[in-house]
Amino acid sequence: MSSLGDYRKKIDCIDRKIAGLLKSRFETVKKISKFKNAHKLKVTDKQRELKVIKNIRKYSKSHRKFLIGIYKDIINYSKKLQKHG
Repeated sequence: MSSLGDYRKKIDCIDRKIAGLLKSRFETVKKISKFKNAHKLKVTDKQRELKVIKNIRKYSKSHRKFLIGIYKDIINYSKKLQKHG
């Protein structure tokens, strides 16, 4: 049987992975920003935003509403990164 400490260590490991994945995502957003600037593209792409949310709906079976909220925040932060570097 696992202890509370074991469960918390597992949560800490998951949190490190999430933080690393978000860091990678935001680094990619910065590269996208450079591409968009070079090709005179707008920061906001509503169709892409809808596709990301659609994917989250498809991939998440539980906590869907919560995850969609998180992804809306991620999208908004990503747009800020693209606008302000």
